[in-house]
Amino acid sequence: MLAAAIPWQMRWGVIPDTSWVITLCEKMLAGSRLYVDIFEVNPPFTPWMFMPAVALAQEVGISPEVAIHVYSYAICLAGLGFAALLAGRAGLAENRALFRMLPLFLALLVIFPGNAFTEREQLGIALFLPLLVLTAWRAAPREGRVPSAPTAVLAGLCGSVLVLVKPYYALVVLLPALYAAWSRRSIRTLFAVEYWTTGLACVAYVVAVQYFHPEFLSTVYPMLADTYMRVQNMQALLTTYVPIYMVALVTLRFVRPGLPLSPLVIVFTLASLAATVPLIYQGKGWPYHAFPAFSLILAALLLRVAQAAPAPYRSPDTAMEPGRKILLVAIIAAAAIPFMQTQKLSAEFVAKLRAAAHRPTVALVGADISGGHPLTRMLGGTWISRHCNDWLGESAHYLSAVASRDGDKHAASHYRHIADRYIESKLAELEAQQPAMIIVEKIDRDWNEELARWQDYVNFLRGYQQIAENDEVQVLLRNAGATQAE
Repeated sequence: MLAAAIPWQMRWGVIPDTSWVITLCEKMLAGSRLYVDIFEVNPPFTPWMFMPAVALAQEVGISPEVAIHVYSYAICLAGLGFAALLAGRAGLAENRALFRMLPLFLALLVIFPGNAFTEREQLGIALFLPLLVLTAWRAAPREGRVPSAPTAVLAGLCGSVLVLVKPYYALVVLLPALYAAWSRRSIRTLFAVEYWTTGLACVAYVVAVQYFHPEFLSTVYPMLADTYMRVQNMQALLTTYVPIYMVALVTLRFVRPGLPLSPLVIVFTLASLAATVPLIYQGKGWPYHAFPAFSLILAALLLRVAQAAPAPYRSPDTAMEPGRKILLVAIIAAAAIPFMQTQKLSAEFVAKLRAAAHRPTVALVGADISGGHPLTRMLGGTWISRHCNDWLGESAHYLSAVASRDGDKHAASHYRHIADRYIESKLAELEAQQPAMIIVEKIDRDWNEELARWQDYVNFLRGYQQIAENDEVQVLLRNAGATQAE
């Protein structure tokens, strides 16, 4: 399965978010200050999480893209392997079937993610598996089997990664923990070693953020809450994910009718349900935001298949009929559809750009990170901007238009001011850096029209000519006679 995953993931290569994080890490290693010299919308755990792979790649002289993929496969194997080890020590009733199905669980981590592979949520879920298995063990311990303190500490540390990625995933820890406490009829279960470890790791992280990067909490987060986090696409979210998720949820009972859900199935299901809250709260509808909820509910379905029936429930009704197996495969295939879309540019398009400019300096006009990343790295280029894209200006421009439509003059003026300040800083950056190549995202029509109203921007583009275009982007190259910054 792992061997199949490697060529499968080459369809996407290094995805846009990860490509930007590699660039971010390289700039930090070169001396740039996070949130000062270079702007990032995510908390510092994002670059910290990928920094070991990027730093190692520089040390040994290999491509950071290769290092990140190897790093990601290693995390998936480590998380799944530790979860399997815990299942063995717990003596779970499903173990005989579970160990035979390990390749399928690995597929959920390295095949199913598609365009979400190497995302923080995907790696966080891989490391979250041991804590879920330990929670099921706490909920229904077998006689004489108790997890050791070092094992619980390690599981807690692994589980904390998902919360450090984005704090609202704490709910994914809490809901299964509450079930374990209810199952044991003891609130003491909530104070198990693994939960103390996860909590202390999060507290230490907050302290580290405040110490090393106080700008995030004082400046960046308020800006995010005021702009980026207010832009949502609930319609796409509801139509893309809700129908198939509800079918998967109902199928949990239909797959093995008459058989009670095991603690392991319940824990994974509750974790999946909890993961839908961040998905809805973020409201963007991007596949990697949906990965935790979908990977966990699909894992719960596989666990349901593996579930051993106690003697009183052994009957033909608890068997897995061929029709139900086909239904399960269909659900997994349908759930995978949003993860199968690729934003990878054609080799011909990239080759044309390479022929036009050798290792160019690159800028982007557009709010989608995929316009500039990984294209800049594929060209061997240098990213000139503090931002990964125009998310701040475009979000503020959109919110200003919404406020104007709703008659809220104060909000419209507020967001108009943010958009204007961003455009002014972007024009100053373009004038100072004189990038050899500008990538313009065609889908951001409103943003392009807004920039076209600024005469300084129009004048600046007169020094460029279009050299390539596809359905998503136009690529402009600086005229040979124009001055270019080194």
